[in-house]
Amino acid sequence: MKNEWRFDKVMEELKENLLFQSFIQEEAHWTSFMEAYETRDREALNRLNSLFHKYYTEIRFIAYVTKLIRYTAINFDRKRRLGHLRFPLTLDQLVGASDAAWIDLIESPISDGERAFEESLQQKSLYLAFSRLTSKQKQVLDLFYRFELSDTEIARTAGISQQAVSRRRKRALEKLRATGKEGSS
Repeated sequence: MKNEWRFDKVMEELKENLLFQSFIQEEAHWTSFMEAYETRDREALNRLNSLFHKYYTEIRFIAYVTKLIRYTAINFDRKRRLGHLRFPLTLDQLVGASDAAWIDLIESPISDGERAFEESLQQKSLYLAFSRLTSKQKQVLDLFYRFELSDTEIARTAGISQQAVSRRRKRALEKLRATGKEGSS
């Protein structure tokens, strides 16, 4: 009688346990539990215990793999961000002996406004010199002289730094001056 009371108490505690509740969600586990509860046979209890150990091991393994994936992802992201901080993409560096930067060599689509500005140049030499500039240099000169935007405003619209805008404008003007000197001599 005392064993029966203790068995009932243990079973009631198990029913309130969240892990055990998830365990008995499967039909085979529920059947094994009901068999052990109703028969109170030692073999039925051992089968239930064996099933629960397998289930618990599986749950722990899943939790371990989940944590492993999470921490691996965190470490990967940390290393990637650190690599980007140590080795930033520097497209503003000069290419060889030329005055062009890597970013200046990347072509962007020419808008109608750029064509209109280019076509408004009346001197043939100035037009030819302007046409030799990269599209990004043309864009900076167009925004600076035609729309009278500051370097900061141009940087904000182009999504680059103010220093990059200043360098592009300076290089473009140097190219125009050099072409003008070649044409006059």
